[in-house]
Amino acid sequence: MSQCNPSAEIRPFRGIRYDVAVAGDLSSLLCPPYDIIDAPQQRELYGRSPFNVIRLEHPLPTGDGCDELEKYRDAATIYRQWMRDGILVRDSSPALYVHDHSFEFRGRRHVRRGLIAAVRLRPWYQGVYPHELTGTKAKQDRLELMRACQASFSYPLGLYDDGEGVIARLLDEAVENTSLLEASGSGDGHRLRVIRDEAIWSRIQQAFVARLIYIADGHHRYETALLYRAERRERDGDDSAVQRSYDFIPMTLTAFNDPGLFISPIYRVLSGLPLPGATEIERRLSSYFTIDYVPLEAALARDAPVGEMAMIAVAGLRDGFIGELRPKPGVDLGAEIAGAHSSEYRTFNVSVLNHVMMAKILEVNPDGEGVAYSPDLGEVVRSVRAGEAQMAFLLAPAHPLLVKKIADQKERMPRKSTYFYPKPPTGLVAYPLD
Repeated sequence: MSQCNPSAEIRPFRGIRYDVAVAGDLSSLLCPPYDIIDAPQQRELYGRSPFNVIRLEHPLPTGDGCDELEKYRDAATIYRQWMRDGILVRDSSPALYVHDHSFEFRGRRHVRRGLIAAVRLRPWYQGVYPHELTGTKAKQDRLELMRACQASFSYPLGLYDDGEGVIARLLDEAVENTSLLEASGSGDGHRLRVIRDEAIWSRIQQAFVARLIYIADGHHRYETALLYRAERRERDGDDSAVQRSYDFIPMTLTAFNDPGLFISPIYRVLSGLPLPGATEIERRLSSYFTIDYVPLEAALARDAPVGEMAMIAVAGLRDGFIGELRPKPGVDLGAEIAGAHSSEYRTFNVSVLNHVMMAKILEVNPDGEGVAYSPDLGEVVRSVRAGEAQMAFLLAPAHPLLVKKIADQKERMPRKSTYFYPKPPTGLVAYPLD
């Protein structure tokens, strides 16, 4: 790997973890990443335990709401109080952490293994590659929380290539005869092992030499960490010879070929938009696609999920039916996508949906107002049937290796192209930035 395109660099860290003897059962203390928590779930998590990490990860506003920074200060106050009271305890020595996440997906039980480690922060494409575009709102929220707490409570999910199973074998060896912390609830199970053997660390670190890490989830967390690092370097002095905590970011690292790695599609739901009538939409579609209408109930009853039998499926074009769209013979849909893009990007279903279906046929901004996103097929279909949404687009999920192929060409998939499932929980290990 050349110096201008370095590999990823990982290291152990002194994590901050719950003392379950003081805080209670770990399953009552965890929460999902903040960006998938809606208001009802946020309140439910508050009621689950007075020490649930939701109070740090995604605090409820207090006061009259006029001071937008107040909730971050409240989180910092709680965090420091929990540290003083021994609810949270910082490990006495550095460690790597192995997280086995068990879950059910499409009726079967699976386990995904993640290595939790600190990854050196560098600009994109210097060891760490993004795979999709992001928005800006989440970055400001995470930055304010990091400023207030000087800690990271949730972090990106990163992927790496381990086709020969080198790292998998090292992790198997690493977890032998180590202490185990378990939690279960809501169908998911978590097993955390703490790796303190320096010889094992060294071998794992060496295995990452000449490897790249691809961000699956958490692009905005990575970009926020870069901003925070720049702020701290300016304040503390930019001494590149000194490795500070904020020069790294914690990640859960999973192999591309891990049997528990799954991607769900993210469906598009349209509402309140000035769309053409159904007849006109069908006429425009006919220039690009063939359309087969399948009764909704029949489509939902198939073994293959709706949206995976065609390039794009649409609900709401005909009442009670799913319209399955397939490229029209002789039509090169990729040629309809402007700009310098790879063939993988041009043939990706979300690219065709955004550039052709939405921008050209419907004449709407695929990232604009009136376009919502959801991985919940049942809720998406229900919203269209109930008249709450005008139309929804259903898609097959991207394959993990397609994510890698597009990222390797330094391209980014459109926003909300992937939903890696399940989300790693927040609350197993926090990362101090001081």
